[in-house]
Amino acid sequence: MKNFMFFLFAAALLVVAGCNNNNNFVATYKCDVNGKGDWINCKTLGNYGGVKGDYCSKVDSSNDYSLGFSKLMSEISPDPIKRISVSVWVKLTDLSKTSSLVVQVSNANNENILWSSHDLNPLVKDVNQWCRIDVEDVLPDYETEGARAGIYVWNPNKTTVCIDNYEIRFLQE
Repeated sequence: MKNFMFFLFAAALLVVAGCNNNNNFVATYKCDVNGKGDWINCKTLGNYGGVKGDYCSKVDSSNDYSLGFSKLMSEISPDPIKRISVSVWVKLTDLSKTSSLVVQVSNANNENILWSSHDLNPLVKDVNQWCRIDVEDVLPDYETEGARAGIYVWNPNKTTVCIDNYEIRFLQE
């Protein structure tokens, strides 16, 4: 009887999941600076005082690029991704120097399909305070074979910027 009830519950759960209208959601990748899996530039991680814990990624005169994300689009979804939504916490030490959250998708030949730079400075109100940044980019039509997504903070000005708690969502619509 227990097996029958379990089977009935599992079948009902599948029916409910099949009726979900949120078919445009593909995947979410989160990183609270553990630097495992699809995360790159882990050398920027350290005990610099993160949003909730001690660790975060730091870019400065030694590193222009923060902890970031890199993954083949075909590994995220077999169908084309239409939008990428990124949330990340940043802390700037100088609002007069430009730093950017970059969302990039390149093709198999490493040519940009999308390269979108979101200036952090106008979005951050106070220096040395954590601020959540939310951006979204719409991708043009592209060939999915060999396409790769990359998300990172770029700091060409050598000031100190701390980065923590990425959340990256890939959507089909």
